[in-house]
Amino acid sequence: MTVRGPERRGGDRSVQTCAAIVRERALADLRGAPLNAEVAHRIAEEVHACCPQASRFKCFRLAWGWTVEEAIEHFHAMCDRDGVRRRGLTERSWREWEAGARPDREYTDLLSRLFETGPVQLGFARDYTPDHVRAATMAPLDPIAAAADEAGEHAERAETSELGPAALERLRAEVTWLGRRYVWESPLPLFVEMRSLQERTRRSLERRVHPGQAIELYFLTGALCGLMANVSMDLGRRGPADTFARAAWTYGRVAGHGPLMGWARGMQASVALWDERYHDAAGYAEDGLSHLRTGSGGARLHMLRARASAMLSQHDIAVESLDRASEARESGRDELHDEIAGEFAFLPAKQHYYASVTWLHLGDSERAIHEGQASLAGYAAGGDQNRSYGCEAMTRAHLLIAHLLEDDAEGADRVVAPLLALPPERRISSLAVTLGTGGELLAGRPGGQSTARRIASFCASGLPQATPALNEGVG
Repeated sequence: MTVRGPERRGGDRSVQTCAAIVRERALADLRGAPLNAEVAHRIAEEVHACCPQASRFKCFRLAWGWTVEEAIEHFHAMCDRDGVRRRGLTERSWREWEAGARPDREYTDLLSRLFETGPVQLGFARDYTPDHVRAATMAPLDPIAAAADEAGEHAERAETSELGPAALERLRAEVTWLGRRYVWESPLPLFVEMRSLQERTRRSLERRVHPGQAIELYFLTGALCGLMANVSMDLGRRGPADTFARAAWTYGRVAGHGPLMGWARGMQASVALWDERYHDAAGYAEDGLSHLRTGSGGARLHMLRARASAMLSQHDIAVESLDRASEARESGRDELHDEIAGEFAFLPAKQHYYASVTWLHLGDSERAIHEGQASLAGYAAGGDQNRSYGCEAMTRAHLLIAHLLEDDAEGADRVVAPLLALPPERRISSLAVTLGTGGELLAGRPGGQSTARRIASFCASGLPQATPALNEGVG
């Protein structure tokens, strides 16, 4: 997939949005004190962790809240203040540096002086400190695990516990919009928005609210936990994903919201599947069905049970679950899966994808190809707002394996070609795992070494490499 101009502009907006949220939170912590270099450094690092496509130099400017024009004015003011000869710094040069160009030695020194940092921190030089030395001297920034702990702890407190209707409606609208944007936007910048919005729902819960409002707030907070669990899974962080999912289940239980409880158990089943805990995955799916048996949410749980049963070589149970999923889809609706929808929706295209994976693990690659092609056709016909790039990519990755098992090299090349054009910020963790299997199959076939090398290069860069501590437990 080629990244077009509007998408790049969208990416720049997401960086600015991320920076504004992080900076606003940091300024609130300062309680009116002016921004200092230490706090600006932390803001820049967090913005870069969430938006690795932005240069470190740009992150420092955004940390101080400056436009390019304002940054140049501060640069000239610094030169005057410090008695340094002014340079003919232009907006074009500044934007080139933000895009990846490197200034000369004099400008590097002056820019480091402006931001009270060094060339390495600005991205103008490399740091050759060995990893073990760096790890011993500085704690890694890990916003995913920290946010997961916050959600888990607050969910536990929620079990023991005045807001206007307009404020509550706004919170619901923002949760809905985040869930829908997740389908087509990169997850890291959205995670920052999710965390900020969840802080607002939790603060609202700590105020005096009517019982009906409290139920709605618990539901919305749990839904945000669910979205953050999705981000964690896309980054290969199964531990935080499970913590977020358990928190979502707890909030759902407090709110008496069966669909949220069922969805959360489904997320735990997904985590267990990638952890190769197939009995646990089947158990979570079955427990979810005790809260939600009908509609697309019930279909999702039946499909997860089918996948787990296929991995356990329980052919009859897997096939039965596939049939029950089709029956459940026609039998009901709920507000989470069908009204908020977005990332919570379980559309027919995704059901075909799950069926493709199930048949693949049952050893029927022909049916796996049929279901996978139906999934791709469904995504292509469903419109951009329902076209989940993550699920579509995973469908292609499994189709690659199915075609190779059928000795169909041409079909394998056809499904993998669009996949290898996926931008790094959309390469979710599970995609690398499945593609790695396809690459191994290709490497052992005549003429397949070239595509296998392309797959290896594709898997070496992507979203999981953009955040710290993501190599732990990648699956």
